[in-house]
Amino acid sequence: MLEGICQFGAEANWILDTVYYHTGLLPQSWDGDGILSMLHVPGENVKLTAFIKAHRHLPTVDLSMNDSSIKLPRVLQDNLGIGKAGAEHLAALGCRHLGFVIHEPNHFHRERFDGFREAAEALELDAKILEAPSNFVTRNSSPDWLLRHLPTEDRPFGVMAAADYLTQWVTKACARADLSIPEDVALLGVDNCREICELAPVAVSSIDNNAFHHGYRGAELLNKLLSGCSPPDEPIRVKCGALHVRQSTSLLATRHSHVATALRYIAEHFTDPILTPEQVSAQVPMSARRLHDAFVKHIGRSIYQEILDRRIQCALKEIKRSDRKIWDISERSGFGSPEMMSRLFRRKLGQPPSAFRNPK
Repeated sequence: MLEGICQFGAEANWILDTVYYHTGLLPQSWDGDGILSMLHVPGENVKLTAFIKAHRHLPTVDLSMNDSSIKLPRVLQDNLGIGKAGAEHLAALGCRHLGFVIHEPNHFHRERFDGFREAAEALELDAKILEAPSNFVTRNSSPDWLLRHLPTEDRPFGVMAAADYLTQWVTKACARADLSIPEDVALLGVDNCREICELAPVAVSSIDNNAFHHGYRGAELLNKLLSGCSPPDEPIRVKCGALHVRQSTSLLATRHSHVATALRYIAEHFTDPILTPEQVSAQVPMSARRLHDAFVKHIGRSIYQEILDRRIQCALKEIKRSDRKIWDISERSGFGSPEMMSRLFRRKLGQPPSAFRNPK
C-alpha cells in the first residue's frame, strides 16, 4: 500500500513524510498540506484519532472504515468481493463445510467475512467464524479452536483466513492435530504475501487484495482534494486482484483422476499459445464435453478459463518481479500478443498489465 502511495507521490512531485508509518510517533508540530490515514477501531489508538481530528482543516483521506464516526473521504478495498471470491473458490472445489478465521476487530476482516457468509448462504452452505486465540502462535496452545468446527465426514473443511498471517495459525493447528492440508483442511488466505504463502510448509493459495492500487488511488484522491475538488459522496472501492492457487487448495481436484491429469497437463503447457481445451481433453479417456462438465463441477470453471487463469497468474508474477517488457512477458505467459494480454487483464482484473508494475 505504501508503495502505491509513493508511486503516486513521485508522479505528483510530493514531499512525503512517513515518520509515523515507520516509527509510530506522531509529530508534535507539523505544517503539512494533507493526510493519508488508516484509522483504527474506536478506542484502540486514541492519539492517532486525536491527531486526525486536530487537523480536520486539512484535506484528509482514510484508507479504512474502522472508525466510521469520523466523516472522511475514503478509498477502500473490495472486501465483500474478496470474501465472496474465497467462499466460491472453496465451494467449487467440493468443500461443503466452510470456516472463516478472524482475530483482530477491524473493518477489513469483518467485511471480508460478510462477503464470505453471503456467498456461502447463496450456495446453501454454512459459514462458521473461527476465532483464533491471541496466544496460539506464541504458546503451545491446543488446536481446539479449529478442531471443534472440523466435520467428521465430507472433508476437506474449507477454511479462509481474513489475512495471510492467520493462515500460519491454521497451519500450526493442523500440524498439532495431525491434519493434512489440503486433504483434511483446504486453506485460503488474503493479501498474497509471498513471504507467507510461498514459504509455508504447504504453499498457501491467496487472493491478491490489490494493496498497491489501494494506496495509489488513495493518494490520487488526496491530490484531487488538494487541488480544490469536492470529495466523493461514497467511498471509492478498489477491485481485488487475482486468486493465486497454490498447493493448499490445488490438490482437491485429485478426487477426480481425469481432472487431475488435465490440470497437470495445463500446468506444463499453458505457456504454449496454441494450447486449446481440445488438446487438453485428448489427454484423458473421456469426451471433451464430459471433461468440461467435470472441470466445472470440481474446479468451478471451464478448461479454457483454467488456461487463462494460469497465464494471468504467470504474467502477474513476471510483471511484479521483473523488468521485462510487456510484450516479452506476454510471450512467456502464453498469450498470443500483448494486445490479447491487455484485453484479458482489463476484463478479469479491471486494469491494464502496466498498472501492476511495482515502482523502482
